[in-house]
Formats: sequence, C-alpha cells, structure tokens
Amino acid sequence: MTVSPDPFDRSLPSPLASLATLRASGEESVVATGRLSSRQQAMYVATSVDEALADKITTDPLLRLVLLTGSAGGGKSALIRQLESRLPTEALSRVVEDATHADSPSERQTERLAGVLAGFEQGVPPAGDLTLIAANTGLLLELHREFTERKQHTQAEVVTYALKVLGVPGNRVLDAARKEELDQAVLVVDLDQRPTSGGEGRLLRRMLASLSPQDPAGVLGGAERCRTCTVTAWCAPRTNAALLADPQIGTSLDEAVEQVALRRGRDVAPRQLWDGIAELALGGISTEGDPCEAVARIAAAADAEAVWEGLLPNGAFISPHSELIRELAGLDPSYRASDEAHTVIAAVGIDPKADANLLTSVLNQSDESREAVSTGAQALADRTPPGTARGLVRAHWLTGRIPLGVVVPTEFKAAVEQQDDAVNQVIDVVCDGLVSAFGRKTSHESFLPTESLTESRTARVLVQISLPDEVDVWPQRAKTLNPAGCAVVGWRPLTARLKIGRSVVDLDLPLYELLQRASRGALPATVDMERFHSLRYAAERLGRAHAGQDSRPLLVTDEVQGTAFLVTSRPRRGQQRLKIEKVA
Repeated sequence: MTVSPDPFDRSLPSPLASLATLRASGEESVVATGRLSSRQQAMYVATSVDEALADKITTDPLLRLVLLTGSAGGGKSALIRQLESRLPTEALSRVVEDATHADSPSERQTERLAGVLAGFEQGVPPAGDLTLIAANTGLLLELHREFTERKQHTQAEVVTYALKVLGVPGNRVLDAARKEELDQAVLVVDLDQRPTSGGEGRLLRRMLASLSPQDPAGVLGGAERCRTCTVTAWCAPRTNAALLADPQIGTSLDEAVEQVALRRGRDVAPRQLWDGIAELALGGISTEGDPCEAVARIAAAADAEAVWEGLLPNGAFISPHSELIRELAGLDPSYRASDEAHTVIAAVGIDPKADANLLTSVLNQSDESREAVSTGAQALADRTPPGTARGLVRAHWLTGRIPLGVVVPTEFKAAVEQQDDAVNQVIDVVCDGLVSAFGRKTSHESFLPTESLTESRTARVLVQISLPDEVDVWPQRAKTLNPAGCAVVGWRPLTARLKIGRSVVDLDLPLYELLQRASRGALPATVDMERFHSLRYAAERLGRAHAGQDSRPLLVTDEVQGTAFLVTSRPRRGQQRLKIEKVA
C-alpha cells in the first residue's frame, strides 16, 4: 500500500506521545510542588478518598493537623492539588508538601518541616487553624530524631503519635492523655493503605476508563490528531487504549491486579499503575521521537503481523518491562490448565480465516477506535503467526470469556478477612507446615525442636506441642491503630498476623504458599529463605518455651542413624518414671 508522507496533521499533539508520558520513568509522572500540568490534570483520577478527606476536613471542628503519608509515587501531591481546588479557600491555613517525591528526605526538607511544627506551642496548630503536611515515613523518622535531640518534646510527641498509628516499630513513649488529645487533633492518612484495585469505583478502573480516545477530558485529550489520520487501522496503541477503556476488559485487568496486590501484601501504587497501563497501551511500539511516526512506518510496510503483535492480548504480555506487567504476565491464563483455554488452543491453525473471525468477534471491532483489530485479524487470516493460540486465549480472558483461574487460595483471602472457617483451615496448613519443615510427627503427635536448628548436631531433642492451641491468625493492626485514617482511604486487609506461641509473623500470600509446600514435604528455595528464617525462629522459640515442662513427651532423634526415640514420664509408686520406646 502507499502511505502519504503526511498521514496525520503534525500540528496537533500526538495522542501516543501522551501515552508515553504516563510511563513512571518520565518526569511528568511526578507532580511538582504547587502545580499540575494539563497532562497531569488529565491523568489525575478522583476516587472516594478525595471526597472522604475533604468531608473530614470541612466537618471536624477539632481537627488541626492532617499528615498525608505514603511512599513516593503514591499520589500525595496530586491529592493535595485536588483538595485545594475542592475545598473552600479558608479551609486550609497552610499546606507543606516537601519531600513528597523522594524516598529519602534531604536535610533541607527535614529542616523546613521541623520549622513548621516547631512554630506550634503544642506541636499542632491552635484551634481554628488547620495545617496539611505531606511527609513520607522516612521524613517522619528524621523529624522525630531532630525534635528529640533538640528536646522539643511536644513536637516529638506529635511525630511519635504519627509513627505509632502507622505501626512503625520503635521504643517511643506517648502517655494516654496526650494520645487522646492527638487522636482528636491529628489525622494521619496513609495513601499506601488506599485500595487501588478490587472494585469498579477504585483507582485502576477509573484510570482505565480515562484512556478512551473519544474523551476530551481523558489522557488522550480527545485524540484530535487521530481524526486527521489515514492509517489508524494500523495503530495498535490507539486500539489498545480503546480496549483498555472497555468496562469488561477493565474488570478482567482489575481482577488480575488484585491478585498481584494480594501476592505483594500491599496495593499497587498509582505511579506503577500508570506505568503498567501505558506499557499495555503502547504494545511495544517505539516511543522514540513521535510514536505516530512508528505507526506510519508499519502502515507503509503493510505489516499486519506487527499490528497483531502489538495488540493488547500480545504486546506487553509477551515482552513485559515494568514490574507490574511482569507480574501480570505471570498470571497468563494461556499457561494454565483449563477446559476453556484448551478449546481455544486446540482449534487454532486449522482454519486461519476462522482464527481471524474469532479475533474480531472477541474484541468486537465495531467501535471505530478499534480499527487495528481488523488489521491484526488479517495477519491471522494470511497465516498462523507464532503465539496465535496464546494471544487468542488472552483475548478471551480480557473480554471475560475465559476466567483468570484461582491464583490466590480462597481460604487465604477469606482468612485475611477473618472468616472463622477459613481461619481454621489456614491454621491447619500452618501447623502442618511448621511440623514438616522444622519438627517431626509421630502417631499423629507433633514435636518441635528445643534448640537452634542452625547448629549442626548428631542428635536432637524435640518436645511434643499441641500446635492448634499455639497458632492463631490475627487481623492486621492498621484499623485498630488508625481507624480514622483507614476510614478515609477505605482500607482493606491484604495480609494477616500469624501468631506462633509468643512470636508474631506477617502472614502474606507467599508465606502461606511456603507453608503449604512445606506441609507437602517441599524444602524452601533460596528466595524463600528470609520468610523461612522468621518461621524457624518462631518454631524454635515455641519449642524452648515448652521444653521445661516435665510432663511433656520428648522425641530424641539420631540424625546420623535416622532413628528416633519417644521419651515419656509417668508416675509410678509416687515417683516419675521414664519410658523410652523406639518409634523410628
């Protein structure tokens, strides 16, 4: 085919360049203090957090200090800009947002915020004066050190309060009366606790909706250049943007990102979401210079296969770059055993035209913004490119025709939410895993070591323990420590606390899966050793705690010979008698 040297109006902004600016490595992905660019305004997606925080500020007369915390890239500055436009002018007396972008605060940033708080006699503004400060945890720790060294105790107490409600470990004392006072005066909002996936009204779904090429207020700004373009049928990124804005595809991606969040034990930050969304939309197209030029070159070469390779079901899923997309690619349903996926894969290649028709019917290219679907389908009709089967499975998954599959055990998710039956099921797995990994089981009784497993020994002594009585799953402390802040962000648990005797270990999904594997006899891989170490310490501590009880049966093992002897103590004629029997 012949493509005009000017297939689009170059005087208009490139919508594909707008997609490229979403990448987290770009400078525009960070909101500069005090301003929002037009692109950042389009990128900002309001959620219930904006409304809840604005409502709290305007209706709570006792509130005097709002501390907005969270990791770099969590959206603190963007939220502040929206609050300032939403709230009455007099609602906030001052806004201080230094160190919102850096993971580690500079000395200048610490000094500035220390100076602001030092100006308040009680460490917080006086009644009728509401200050909003954005500061990550690193900055709060630096502030506490500064105030402590300067003996500015009231200011140090405010930072102590913030660190305590955030659950930051440390021996920082705050008396009950002062805590009660600060409970009323200070609101700590941790944006790292904001759910970004797992529901229609949450951040990810709203981000995806903002990609619609027809939306003048969206990320692509209405895509004016596209209306002048003669090669839109060769533009996979424009079609991908339209697909990503589709509610059904948004539902499928949201479910997958929710699985990633559960596996991480924390929600995916907004900056990572934008980075991943941009990668999915661009589909691997070159972003050097004007990305529209890369589309024009594909059109000039009539390279329908390049369009197929760049479409949403392929593209980033085949060659992922960002952390989030690599994790999503790891959930690829085309690599999971299912009847639905097998049906699609088995039919591919028999009739290439049927494969092409299947693609167009699944991705529904009736929408004019999805023109590239028909071009990609032509590549399938001409021949069967490598990876066609898996690409079609992913297309079925994205449009809700094939389920993602059970990636997170249902009992784990339910136990995190404190459902009793699931908690009991998880406790059973934990007990079996602990015994299999660190102890021994004989005649249905469990034994744990009474000394460190790191020491090389030819013989070991283990003590009998009723593990179900010693193991429990507790809820995370966030809602207890900071109920007001959790209410603002809509916090929900992704992990639980695992109590083993007197030890408490964070129970996230990878740790639970490690215990599942251990219960089946598998040993930990190198990547699991850190988690495994915390479990081993808890098991050893529990064993030592019970070792001094005379009535407890002991198991003595010979590590060289592989033998084991059960030692029990029984009263006989007023004396304790030992009974030793070989059990292995």
